[in-house]
Amino acid sequence: MRTFLIDTDTASDDAVAIMMALSAPDVRVCGLTTLAGNVGLRQATRNALLTAEVCGADVPVFAGAAAPLTRAH
Repeated sequence: MRTFLIDTDTASDDAVAIMMALSAPDVRVCGLTTLAGNVGLRQATRNALLTAEVCGADVPVFAGAAAPLTRAH
């Protein structure tokens, strides 16, 4: 089994990938971290929480960076 920590902006494409990872029998998702990207940090975090809930996954979700750390967005 492979273990992953997924760092994501949880836009629609990422939500689908998270759903696939959470349903894969040989993958363990140990957590989701969110960041601003295609959507803002608050929405990314809400999307990650909802995606995990819809999948019935007990996976921790942590909010990360609201903006790039080294350059303007």
